[in-house]
Amino acid sequence: MDKIAHQPLHPSIRDILEPEYVTVHDSILQYVLPTEAQEWDPASRSKPSPVAHCAPKLVDVGSTFDKQVDNFQIRVFAPSGTSPEKGWPCLVWYHGGGWVNGGLQSENAFLTHVCKCSPDVQCVVVSVNYRHAPEHAYPTAINDSFDGLQWVLAPENSKVLNIDVSRMGIGGLSAGGGLAASVGLRHAELGTSPKLLFQLLICPVIDNLATTESAWSSSRHSPFLSPGRMSWYRDRYFQSENYEADRRHWHASPCYAPAELLAKSPDTFIGIAECDLLAPEDISYGELLKSQGVKTESKVYKGATHSVLVLAGVLPTGKQLTHDACNALSRAIGTSYDRETVPVLGQSD
Repeated sequence: MDKIAHQPLHPSIRDILEPEYVTVHDSILQYVLPTEAQEWDPASRSKPSPVAHCAPKLVDVGSTFDKQVDNFQIRVFAPSGTSPEKGWPCLVWYHGGGWVNGGLQSENAFLTHVCKCSPDVQCVVVSVNYRHAPEHAYPTAINDSFDGLQWVLAPENSKVLNIDVSRMGIGGLSAGGGLAASVGLRHAELGTSPKLLFQLLICPVIDNLATTESAWSSSRHSPFLSPGRMSWYRDRYFQSENYEADRRHWHASPCYAPAELLAKSPDTFIGIAECDLLAPEDISYGELLKSQGVKTESKVYKGATHSVLVLAGVLPTGKQLTHDACNALSRAIGTSYDRETVPVLGQSD
C-alpha cells in the first residue's frame, strides 16, 4: 500500500532548503499525519518522535537531577570538576513544543552540550518544565517560567545549585524562546538584582498576532511548522474570552512590550531559520531590540527550518547553530568557547 504524503514540500521552497533536511522530510516527515489533523491525546507527549534518531547525542555531564517545584518541574545539569570560587554560571532554559508538547526530555542533547563544553563554557543548566496547554491555558506557562527563574535566583536555591547569580542567562526554543524573552522582560520590570546578562532565543515565538496576511505572508509555505499547526497550538494555549487581548499582551508576544521595557532586555542572541514560519517575526524582533539599544546578534541560518535544533544530529545548520549559541553565551558570561575542543555533535543511535 502506498504511503500518503500528508505534508509534502511546497515546490516554491524545496530548492531553498538544505539538502539534508529535504532527505529527512521526503523519507519521513511528509508521511506523518499533522498534529492539527489528529484528535488531541495527552499521551502523545510521551510518544517517541519519528525523527528521534536525527537528534544529536547527549553528552555526559557531572550530574543530572530532577525536582518538583510547586506546580512545575526542573531538570538540573551540572558540570564536573571544581567550580569557580563564586560558583558556576547558569543558563535557565524553556523547552519548545507550542506550549502543548515537550518536557524535561526536550533539547537535552543541546543542554548537555552547553553544560559540558569543558574546558570552556561549563555552566549549570536548569530546564524548567512549565505546565502545558490545553489542560493549563495562558498565562500558566509564562507564570511557571517566571517562577522558575525566581526559584533559581533565590539565595537558598542558588547556593545549593552552586550558581553565581551575577552570571545568569535565560534561553529557549520556539514557544520556549518566546517565554524566555517575556521572562527576561518581567525580570527587568522588577528592577531587582541580579540583572540577567544574556538571553538565547532560538526560533522563538515572538508575535502571536502574526498571520499569513501579515508577518507570515512570505514564510507561509515553510515546512515542519505550518500556519495551521501554529494556529492549532495557539487555540489550545489562549482559551479565555480575552483571546485577542491575551495574544497581544507582551507576556505572550514580547514585541508589543513598551519601548522603555524592551530597552532593558539583556544582551541577546537570536538564532533564526531562514525557512521557518517564524523567521519574519524573529528578524523584526532583533531589529526592534537593536533600535532600543540592546546588544543583539541575529543570525539567519540559510536553508534551515524550524527543526534546526531538533535535528542537529544530521543538519549542518543545527551543528553550526549550537556552536554559535555556545560562543555567544560564553562571551556573555565571561568564559570562552572553542568548537575544536568540545564534544562532537553526533547523531543519536
